[in-house]
Amino acid sequence: MSGALKFAIRIKKFENDLFINLSGEFNGSSAWELANTIFTRFQGQGRVFIETRDLTSVLPFGAEMIVNLIPKLLLGKESVLIRDSTGVYCGLDHFRKMVKEPVKIKGNKDHFSKASIC
Repeated sequence: MSGALKFAIRIKKFENDLFINLSGEFNGSSAWELANTIFTRFQGQGRVFIETRDLTSVLPFGAEMIVNLIPKLLLGKESVLIRDSTGVYCGLDHFRKMVKEPVKIKGNKDHFSKASIC
């Protein structure tokens, strides 16, 4: 790949919760992969925690795709927490905000707290 950063996704299931770590460039293909992971691994109970601090960029098409691919009935705002370099946010709509703000890479890899509340 000529200079393009590859996308990687790692998942971990704990009880009803799904923890997803994303790295690389989030584009349209990445959105499809994330949506497929959620559809196949999340049973609609618990929460989905998405760690995005290792993303190098979020492209507009990828952000729009992930927001539109996952029906809000399956994964409402209260069911998904996204952490980026600035904090923890509720809902897949946060991907749209990440397009406008550059994503900073941090070396600290601490985990989501099960007590995180919107």
